[in-house]
Amino acid sequence: MDKEDADVRRRIRAGVRESPRTGAINGGDDRGTPAPPRRSAVYVDEAIWEWRGLKWAHLLADDTDDLHRFAAALGIHRTSYQGPPRTSVPHYDLTSYERRRAIAHGAIACGRDEIVAVVRRLRSPCAARGPETGS
Repeated sequence: MDKEDADVRRRIRAGVRESPRTGAINGGDDRGTPAPPRRSAVYVDEAIWEWRGLKWAHLLADDTDDLHRFAAALGIHRTSYQGPPRTSVPHYDLTSYERRRAIAHGAIACGRDEIVAVVRRLRSPCAARGPETGS
């Protein structure tokens, strides 16, 4: 593991958004598209889930409002949102194409271990509120 990978893992565990990349929507001009306003980190896992002939990924964020704003800025419909009480972690399902766009717009790409750390961190506030119904 190199130093950059270790730094990304540290930021994911801490919930700290990475610095804007040159050319990314948050770090500069992306064909004139305004940067989506957000204050927390947005994460996307690997597109490994197959459904209806496509590979799918999950878009998560530290804050649900920021998750909705980021998805809207990508042009993803609110009907793609999945959250409590149906699921324990608020997220959007993205195709592999939408995943690439999300990363280009500043989402943090995560492997399996990193996304599991994010999910555990996001679930802890839900656990504090008590049990919820759903999957």
